[in-house]
Amino acid sequence: MQEKEQKWYSGMLGVTFNAEEGRITIFRSTLEALGWPTHYRFLYNRKMGQIAVQACKAEDAGAHRVTKLNETNSCEIKCVAFSRMIYQDAHWNMKRSYRLAGKSFLEQNLVSFPISDAIPIENGKMLDEAVSPTVAPRRAEASPSQNNPSSAVKADRGAV
Repeated sequence: MQEKEQKWYSGMLGVTFNAEEGRITIFRSTLEALGWPTHYRFLYNRKMGQIAVQACKAEDAGAHRVTKLNETNSCEIKCVAFSRMIYQDAHWNMKRSYRLAGKSFLEQNLVSFPISDAIPIENGKMLDEAVSPTVAPRRAEASPSQNNPSSAVKADRGAV
């Protein structure tokens, strides 16, 4: 695994997962990139190790309403089953939170997040580790296609 420098800045597209509380936090920057939708849904591609947040309509499968932003200017949802499934698949430590940086794909109205790039968080701060030892090794053949936006939408789990 290559070493990565872990820096976060306010404009980065992001989501954070917390398994203990079953909480998923969608950053304001992610909502802005989606054009401030009224509804969104999660897409999960287990084989590619990617999660996406996609703007959608209220009647779409898996739609969640964008709630009022909290004190950190982000939107939170409790989705225990989805959160724990991601933790299990990624072999993350259940006692830690994880932050994912995303990439916007305007043509698909989504922001995609590779699970392999998860940054472990403790008490709201990124850990100093260069590469998280809790991230499961991904298949080498999956890496090049992670830059392909269509792979995020072709989810084997569909909307969550």
